[in-house]
Amino acid sequence: MRNSEKRINTKIFEKVVFTIQQYYLGRDIHYMFLHGGCYWFAATLRKYIPGSDIVFNRKIQHCACLFNHGIYDIRGRIMNEGFCIATAKDIDYMRKHFVPGFDTEAIENYLAIVMNER
Repeated sequence: MRNSEKRINTKIFEKVVFTIQQYYLGRDIHYMFLHGGCYWFAATLRKYIPGSDIVFNRKIQHCACLFNHGIYDIRGRIMNEGFCIATAKDIDYMRKHFVPGFDTEAIENYLAIVMNER
């Protein structure tokens, strides 16, 4: 992976996090996206960051996104111990059990607008 691709991926990650922070201004986004929203966040990053993958740590019941040779969740880059590329079975499990406590359609629509701006 070239440095330019890494910089682009990092900027996309930062833009997604900043947009979420602005949308949920005054709310604890770390709590929101670490207690039920981790799969939604990982899937969102996967949507916007080319070549990224969703990863799952079964032991701690947490998922995140793999890109730039690192694993990222709402807090930024995290330790990669125990994470594996999510299988189709893992994805089904996460969709069923990791239920966000926020309006996913509204934030997805807002992100689509912001992410398409230049």
